[in-house]
Amino acid sequence: MRLPHFAIQNYLFILVLVSLSIFIGLRTYQTMPRAEDPFLSLPNYTVIAIYPGTSPEDMEELVVDPIEEVIDELDDIDEIRTDITNGLAVIKVQGLYGRDYDEKYDEILAEVNNIRGELPEGLYDLEVSQYKPEDRVVVHQFALVSESADYPELYDLAEAFQDRLEVIPFVKEVEIEASPQEEVRVSLDFQKMSRLGVSLSQVINTLAGNNINIPGGDVESGMLSFNIKSSGSFENLEEIRNTAIQSNGEFIVYLRDFATVEQSYEDLRWKARFNGKKSIFVLVTQKRGSNILQLSEKLRATGEEMVKELPRGIDLETAFEQAPAVKARIQDFIVNLVQGIALVGLIILFFLGWRPSLIIMTVIPLSILIALGVLGIIGYALQQISIAALVIALGLLVDNGIVVIENILRFRQEGHSRISAAAEGTREVGYAIISSSITTVLAFAPLAMLNSGPGEFLRTLPLTVILVLTASLLLALTFTPILASQLLPQKMKNKPPFLIRMIDTGIIRFYRPALHFSLRRGWLVLLFSFILLGGAVSLFPAIGISFFPTADKPLLLVEIEAPYSSNIERTDSAVRYVESLLDTMDFVHSYASNSGHGNPQVYYNRIPEEYKKYHGQVLINFKNWDPRRFYQSMGQLRKSFKKYTDAGITFRELKNGAPFEAPIEILVLGKNIDTLKRLAQVVEGIIQKTPRTLDVKNPLAISKTDLKVNIDREKAAFYQVSIPSIDQSVRASLNGLEIDQVTMDDDEEYPLIVRMPFDQKPSVNDYDKVYVTANTGAQIPLRQLAELEFEAVTAELAHYNTVRSIAVTANVNDAEATKDITEEILPQIDAIDWPKGYTYYVGGEYETQQESFGDLGALLIVAMLGIFAVLVLQFRSILQPLVIFSAIPLAVTGSFIALYLTGWSFSFFAFVGFISLIGIVVNNSIILVDYTNQLIGEGRKKAEAIRFAAERRFTPIVLTTMTTILGLVPLTFAATNLWSPLGWTIIGGMISSTFLTLFVVPILYQWFTRENRELKD
Repeated sequence: MRLPHFAIQNYLFILVLVSLSIFIGLRTYQTMPRAEDPFLSLPNYTVIAIYPGTSPEDMEELVVDPIEEVIDELDDIDEIRTDITNGLAVIKVQGLYGRDYDEKYDEILAEVNNIRGELPEGLYDLEVSQYKPEDRVVVHQFALVSESADYPELYDLAEAFQDRLEVIPFVKEVEIEASPQEEVRVSLDFQKMSRLGVSLSQVINTLAGNNINIPGGDVESGMLSFNIKSSGSFENLEEIRNTAIQSNGEFIVYLRDFATVEQSYEDLRWKARFNGKKSIFVLVTQKRGSNILQLSEKLRATGEEMVKELPRGIDLETAFEQAPAVKARIQDFIVNLVQGIALVGLIILFFLGWRPSLIIMTVIPLSILIALGVLGIIGYALQQISIAALVIALGLLVDNGIVVIENILRFRQEGHSRISAAAEGTREVGYAIISSSITTVLAFAPLAMLNSGPGEFLRTLPLTVILVLTASLLLALTFTPILASQLLPQKMKNKPPFLIRMIDTGIIRFYRPALHFSLRRGWLVLLFSFILLGGAVSLFPAIGISFFPTADKPLLLVEIEAPYSSNIERTDSAVRYVESLLDTMDFVHSYASNSGHGNPQVYYNRIPEEYKKYHGQVLINFKNWDPRRFYQSMGQLRKSFKKYTDAGITFRELKNGAPFEAPIEILVLGKNIDTLKRLAQVVEGIIQKTPRTLDVKNPLAISKTDLKVNIDREKAAFYQVSIPSIDQSVRASLNGLEIDQVTMDDDEEYPLIVRMPFDQKPSVNDYDKVYVTANTGAQIPLRQLAELEFEAVTAELAHYNTVRSIAVTANVNDAEATKDITEEILPQIDAIDWPKGYTYYVGGEYETQQESFGDLGALLIVAMLGIFAVLVLQFRSILQPLVIFSAIPLAVTGSFIALYLTGWSFSFFAFVGFISLIGIVVNNSIILVDYTNQLIGEGRKKAEAIRFAAERRFTPIVLTTMTTILGLVPLTFAATNLWSPLGWTIIGGMISSTFLTLFVVPILYQWFTRENRELKD
């Protein structure tokens, strides 16, 4: 290998390249985006259809079925889930990962637009959106709070504040929420309309027609050209009032004759409070790739300026802020990184001396800066995953340097000059460290190709590790020998450092006789190894399996579900009950309450509910992350919530990972709603009886009572009244009907609403005031054609992949035990007598866990095959790679024992750690086998070569293991649910595999390698 010689001979060129890399890395690090979590790209799309006053059954038939049909015909659609309630349908579409997500959105949008004409004319809204966390997740939630100010005043202040925030760099969008929308309201007096002979359809058609702005073209006069404006849309309320509706030849009927026109506010559909006081929210989202810490500083400064200008009695508060958590988490990881570097440096210092330590410690920041520079250039941010990856890579990146430096020192001890020792020492181990680096990279590379939600979340981890390892390999082969040739002393001491002498003594007194015994009694050592492996595997049921860990954040989202027929006041009463409890808890810092709507989205995988009168949500901010007080508070709240009987009040802790409906979710699939109800009740009973389940919810357990307008179709036909005109009249009179958008003289656009005049909300008594128009023009009281009657209807419908479904869900009292609890439930559900055409599907966390673990299992196989192929190419043998692979089961032993002793379950990240471990543990075997081959190639006998190689490589193997472990110690001992399982998996596996590799690999090499094996060219 001539690379070390080239580097030493052209050291100025290498130094210039390294200096340039340092400069680029530093500049990129300074400008890299900062965020709490990775910026995710997900193939998730939503179609929202709003058709007020429509039952779930009608929404299903008229709106949902046609939309689902065209979406289901598209390619690369993985799942379609639809929730249907009164007047609202939310269709959630998940595409396959690894495709062009924007292109798929365009396809879905085009298909939905193509069938708009087939959907009901009264459809209020139909919106198709692509879920992008940066568009939805709020990084700062301001609250304008006042007990005395009305909504118009608060909204005007919010708009002024919005204008200031929108000009701040890094701000993507600023929205105002929880404030009623201003509208132009046309309040119709149906009785006057009847006397004047005016129909509702006349009013609607005339107003819509007069609001059209059609250009009149242009005309030339001399050298000038003028645009012609013949008419225009409404510009003020007076123009709307003076609209002529009809004329009988003698007089004209104007809108003002039977209607009141005014600018007003819609009925309150979302009540919000902050710490119990009325508020509206101003929400800020962050531009992708921006620095949230810089953004936060500007947001705070702008907020402080706004506070100085607020009227008395109005306050500006922060209901949620993401930046402090990001700053704290980044600082914690950087502290872990610095601690790891310090521990690694001390080990190298004590064992190799200060000069080798200085060389290796120089390579560490260089490798990290180069990796960060490349990460920033390709568009990744500095966040918890990428920083944790640096900590994981820390122990790995010094391995190459340690092997090279230790070998260079050995050559110097044998009398070589500094330059000769640097070149030859690096050359001798060059192929081994290249191979070991490639195997480690191949272990991490498949993780970067994981096409799933967890894969998107995790992607920066393997990329960062791969970049760091690649940089460290290049530096070990070029920069390290250059520094060694210049910094190592001219004269070597006769004695190596004290700790190295201790290791050498240990090798002679303990390892050498143990190795000789192992080579003579190999079967006994292997039997012992198998017993250890079997014992470790038997611990796995006790270790348990979990998915993504909890988020360890001082936040809690409390869900309030009132009975389905509840109005917003009843829901708000339940929300106030939650507030009353929070006011008594010292650990609560603040809370934001929402009735009729979920809190704006503050966490990437908790998507809030849209407008539902019976739904509420409270965002609780605790003072800090104190696990003991946090879980104590959760227990206190859960106990209190059980006492409240007017609504269901539940919560579940925030977790990392992909979104899911609930920890436990069983979807019952079939066609007939009554059969589905019966089966869902059985499933509900099974889950309720299962220990450790909480908050079991069956959407169809309670029917909703609706007020039905029962039309006498014979009378309607006799009076020549069409059914659509009756539906239109009921809708316009009692709920209001949007007929157009009008732009007023303030250049703002408002919905134009026609409705009955009433000061309070519509009641059953208003039904008597409604008139409908016959084809003859006669105005007929609605009560003559229809009767009101109460009817029990289905409160909520759902579809799973276009099939009717009911999702029975539940929380659990132990987030780590979700898999075990689900697997207790499934055999009982299998035992149900399922009718033909009916089945069930397991969703929730269990579904995501099975999919993700299956993907990781496949990646594990891919990684092992890739590593094996590289080893076959390097060693030109099938048997020797199998010898090297013996380190993998040896690593399993330590990993399982470490998880069992520390109490961590085998989580998703523990599995990631295990895949990473494969590439790490084979490195020691590669170094050992490669050096043994070299010795045999130099003419030594196999037995002698095995013993000599094992003793000579004992020190670098032990040192690289120690540095890898110590590099992970700070991150692992931080005791976080996310990283500690990964750290213990690697640490335990490294300890067992290193210890056993030093005995098992020589045994297997002796058994499976021929005596006179020639060294490769």
